[in-house]
Parts: sequence; structure tokens; C-alpha cells
Amino acid sequence: MGYKGFRMKGAPMQDKAKNAGKVAIVLEGGSFRGEFTAGVLDVLMENGVEVAACYGTSAGALNGLNYKSRQIGRVNRVNLAFCNDPRYMGAQSLVTTGSMVGYDFILNDVQDRLDPFDNEAFFANPMEMYACATDIVFGTAAYLPVRDATLDIDAVRASTSLPLVTKPVEIDGHLYLDGGTADSVPVEHVLEDAGFDRAIVVLTQDRSYQKSPYGLMGAARAAYAGYPYLLEAMENRHERYYEQREHIWEYERAGRALVLAPPVPVEVAHVEHDTEKLLNLYIQGRQEAKHRLGEIREFVGR
Repeated sequence: MGYKGFRMKGAPMQDKAKNAGKVAIVLEGGSFRGEFTAGVLDVLMENGVEVAACYGTSAGALNGLNYKSRQIGRVNRVNLAFCNDPRYMGAQSLVTTGSMVGYDFILNDVQDRLDPFDNEAFFANPMEMYACATDIVFGTAAYLPVRDATLDIDAVRASTSLPLVTKPVEIDGHLYLDGGTADSVPVEHVLEDAGFDRAIVVLTQDRSYQKSPYGLMGAARAAYAGYPYLLEAMENRHERYYEQREHIWEYERAGRALVLAPPVPVEVAHVEHDTEKLLNLYIQGRQEAKHRLGEIREFVGR
């Protein structure tokens, strides 16, 4: 059942043994569609549902930070408060900083002052956290540890750095972009390579969703002409995404994955300024998690 897409070498055998019998949570990206994930995670935190590790891609990594710091409601508060702030995300940030995501504003003004991140709680929580990013030289997924929310924040930046509209992030001599390019929902890595027994999987698109081919390949070929494997990953992403979701359903049928997904097609855009849409999606995530809370507890505890 292993995933045949682009990814890095699997986890060492000792990691597999360490994770045997344990449960991880896997969080898909999707920018503001992560409001669904935020609703799910808030309900899990309110009810004391904890797992051994969290693997997040792009916005999933940002949600994972707040899950590990146990800050209920923070993701929703920040998104609703700043979705219309040009410093947060959008064209103005792209023009002024070279990045559509306003990292300086998010990681300095918001994290430290406007809605402070609880670094102490993050560090005290024994749950391991990994941010999935794409190595642009090889076009493969890398699962970067986030042990310290300050020292390892570049791993989260790398995971959320969208092609064409953000700059690659350099970590230990490697250049990384958005993890969704190589591994949108890293459940295969979690269950096969890292050796976890089961995984809660939070998707940000409904079960019927069909991903379209990447619409900016012309611009991508010009921008990343020196990175043919990245271009291949971008061009084939929609096909691998379909294959990956089929694997997720297989894991679900086998009892190894518990999947939470929006009940209806998501209307929230990648960059969304409508606070009502964002709040509705957050509420959908809360309702889905509450409805399945008993099932989630049984899945984690068995």
C-alpha cells in the first residue's frame, strides 16, 4: 500500500520500533481551508485527546504548532482578526516583502505581541511535531522536526512557502518550498516509514474533491528552470494527490486511519477575506469532531 510518489528515504528502523503501537495525527494544508482543521483540533484539545506525534503540511503545520502549545481557539482568532490585514497574506505582502505570506508580521507582531504564542507550553508538551516540506533540488518530501517553536520556525516557514509567491527557505544547505508539492497528506510516511500503528487524518477538502492540474506551469518552468525534479513534482501533483487519497481510503477501511473531512465542498478560497465563510468552516470542523468524538477516543485508546 506504500505511496509511490516523491519522498525522502524512510525513517530508520529504530524510529519505527519506537513508534510501534502509537497514534499520530496528520494535517493537510490548504491555507485558509485550515479553518476546518482548527475546529477539529480545538475540540480535541477541549476534550484532552492527545497523540504521540503531529505531522503537518503547510497550513497543517501552522495548526500543529497551536495543537502542541494547546492554545484553544488561537488559529481561528488570528485568521478572523487578520484575514483582511494586508500584512498577513495577499498581494500587498507579495509586493512589499517578496512573499504572499507576511512572515515578519505573523512571526513577530502576531506571535510575540498581538496574540502571543505559548512557547513554554509548546516545549512542555511531549508530542513530537514534524513539518512536511519539499526539497526543490530533488522534488521530494522532507519531514522536518519542530522541537522548538522559535529555533525551528524555519521548518514551518519552509512547509508553508508556496511556489512562485514565496521564496525558498534554506535549512542545513537544502532549499525547501511548500510541502504540498511533494506530499499533501503525509499519512503514508507516518504509517509505513515512521512506523506508527494508526493515524487520525484531517483533510481540508471534502471526500469527493478532485484536484486540477497546476495552472501556472509556464511561470513555474521559467522560475525553476534549474530544478527539473521540482517541476516534475508540480506538474504531476494532481495525479499523485488522487492516488494518495485512494490510499487514505484504503487505510481507513483497514482500520489504520480515522479520517475527518469537510462534509460538503469547501467554498473558502486559498486567500480568503470573508470572515463568515471562515467561521462557518471552523464550525464545520468543530461539529465533525464533536459528532465523532467517541469514535476518536476509541481509535486513540485501543
